[in-house]
Amino acid sequence: MQQVYSIPKSIKQNSTFTFCPGCDHGLAIKLVAQVIDELELKENTIAVASSGCSVLLYDFLDVDCIESPHGRACAVATGIKRAHKAQGYNKFVFTYQGDGDFASIGLAESLHSALRGENITAICINNTNYGMTGGQLGPTTAMGQITTTSQSGRNKEYHGFPIKTAEHIALCEGTSFSARVALYDIKNIINAKKQIKKAFEYQKKGLGFSFVEILSTCPTNWKLTPQDSHKKIENELIKVYPLGIFKDIEND
Repeated sequence: MQQVYSIPKSIKQNSTFTFCPGCDHGLAIKLVAQVIDELELKENTIAVASSGCSVLLYDFLDVDCIESPHGRACAVATGIKRAHKAQGYNKFVFTYQGDGDFASIGLAESLHSALRGENITAICINNTNYGMTGGQLGPTTAMGQITTTSQSGRNKEYHGFPIKTAEHIALCEGTSFSARVALYDIKNIINAKKQIKKAFEYQKKGLGFSFVEILSTCPTNWKLTPQDSHKKIENELIKVYPLGIFKDIEND
């Protein structure tokens, strides 16, 4: 019988799933692991996980992982990359962050890493709220969206507008690649892996800061089933956050 699937080598074997049922973090981590395997990066990779749901990365990914203070993942990754480079080592360094971490608490670190053209890769899981701490309004909460701290829905007069992270990062001159992807069906999962791989390849080529934003479900805080959470992304969120590549210096 022909084998059609195997667990990526960069995934820890016999890991216990600790994310909420229906959360897309598990799928996103699997795609990252597959790309690490395909590019043969496992023994040379250092991952920087931020505070929040994303910090559970080191329970699943079998590479060296460092936990950063909340919002400081890109700053920590910059230090790791530069320190190893100064010693003659070209480590592959990427961050795995939530939208609150990347685009609110750590926006300065994220933005200036892109402006400096730091040769690191950032993966941002956008589930439109602060998932681990109770579902509060975050930087990417959509207009009208109800959260624990926006009971009447997000409105521009009080909360302002949500940030479109991939588009903002694309404006930075040091950015080599910026894309937004989703995981709500097979076609988009395949595309998400393709864009993650391209972002990783651009770091390997030394082209500067590369970034992938992943629209992700949060069934617990959205108070929806996993199936309806994916429908929400497909029918609502991609109208707010269109999918696509916003900067690609090798093809623009």
